[in-house]
Amino acid sequence: MNEKERNLRIAESICAEFAWNGQRFREGDYVALLDGKIVAVADNPDDAIATLRTLEPDPTRGMVVEVTHPLVEVIR
Repeated sequence: MNEKERNLRIAESICAEFAWNGQRFREGDYVALLDGKIVAVADNPDDAIATLRTLEPDPTRGMVVEVTHPLVEVIR
């Protein structure tokens, strides 16, 4: 499993369960992931991205996910 797949697996769990590995999150939190690990939790995306880029300046690595309930789109 590569880094992107690990990060996506964690992000999906966080958004579905508002938790990962014993750590709980609130709706509206922004979680920065790098190498399959949570490296920051912030209340706005700018702070989460800033922490992520401090640890890893390469913009192709890591991700930030907003903790929110999934939206269901209905097209009629």
